[in-house]
Amino acid sequence: MPAKERKSVILVVDDEKPVRVALAEILEDEGYRVLQAESGEEGVETALADAPDVVFLDVWLPGINGIDALRLMRERGVFAPVVMISGHGTIETAVRATKLGAYDFIEKPVSLERVLLVAGNALRHARLERRNRSLRSELRREAEYLGRCPAIERLRRDLAAATDGRPVLLHGAKGTGRRLAARWLALHGPRPDGPFLDLQASAMSRDRLIRALFGDPSKPRLEPGRLMLADEGTLYLENVDDMPPALQASLAAGIHSGTFPMPGSRRTVRSEHQLVLSIMDRPEVLAEEKKLSGAFLASIGHTIEVPTLQQRLDDLPELIAGFLGQFCREYARDHLYFTPESMAVMLTYDWPGNVRELRGVLERIVLLSPGPSVTPDDLPATISGRAASDDGGVASTLRRFEESWLRRHLDEADGDLERAASRLGISRDELVARMTRFGFEI
Repeated sequence: MPAKERKSVILVVDDEKPVRVALAEILEDEGYRVLQAESGEEGVETALADAPDVVFLDVWLPGINGIDALRLMRERGVFAPVVMISGHGTIETAVRATKLGAYDFIEKPVSLERVLLVAGNALRHARLERRNRSLRSELRREAEYLGRCPAIERLRRDLAAATDGRPVLLHGAKGTGRRLAARWLALHGPRPDGPFLDLQASAMSRDRLIRALFGDPSKPRLEPGRLMLADEGTLYLENVDDMPPALQASLAAGIHSGTFPMPGSRRTVRSEHQLVLSIMDRPEVLAEEKKLSGAFLASIGHTIEVPTLQQRLDDLPELIAGFLGQFCREYARDHLYFTPESMAVMLTYDWPGNVRELRGVLERIVLLSPGPSVTPDDLPATISGRAASDDGGVASTLRRFEESWLRRHLDEADGDLERAASRLGISRDELVARMTRFGFEI
């Protein structure tokens, strides 16, 4: 038997009983479940207790009025669309309610057609808002960095300090996750709901780059360019050291004034956006090489280094577990796990391609490894070959890894041996034996 569809819940707050009952009957006839309240205080409490999908709220109420009730609902986390009802509303009232997030207004005497139209639109708006919140939450999760090593903790602190809307310059080697940092800034900055646009400067000639940023002057409405499209959002420009000096000067001017002059033209583009830029080398090195101008660097509000994978090797087991789980889900594979030997091999590799290379290696393993365990034989030859040439190095790395792994789980379990053993998937006696081997206090 199919599951019964949930009825949408609508709360009607009005001190006039005939109006309240009439609205309730209109909405119930259309299949909605209707809650009623006769005062602002009761309306706020009902909204908090029953989480309605839409609220119809009278402006003029005994006790707290509708505007104050709306403010209290928003302050206490009720984000359902609120439709204000008024018999003699004013522009001032409408402006105050709109600033507090009112969805719409209807006037008394209420019209059946108008009530049903507004209710239907408000419910669709509420569904879209819920979907958007869910998507934003998912994007935030995807934009988070895995790991807890000092280099990543420092990166998190630097990113959190750069959410004030000023331009950010990211620098880090290829494959370190500069674009992920840009996404994080977009989602946690002052314009999280705006568009996110990116552009790879090194992939374009000067003329194509100018056109991509400023659009086609002959068709500004059809091809407005990234600068205009990113208005009220985030624009991420990668490898800006490959931009010609004229474009760097245009960006610096636009950062200060909000108006970006188009090189070689009298045309300007006005855009209010979060600007995130990235380079692979250190900015002072590129400045010495005349690839970045002093004026351009002076216009940057924050400069942040994105660490290499070599700088965060302590996080490698967590990164491997996270990416393996992601790829196993994507390819509908049973869970895979690395043996201590294969983990030791991964730790001895220098990872010149950083996290991007790690992701590629793990995706290949998920596609090709018979599983469920991943052994050194399942690793690419470029990784296992380098590590296998030094057996002593592998043994030493394995010992350091096992000691670090034990210490981390003991710390997370606050020294509780039972909890730590459970987290590690071994018995308490086995944990004690390993602790003794490494000279831990018991």
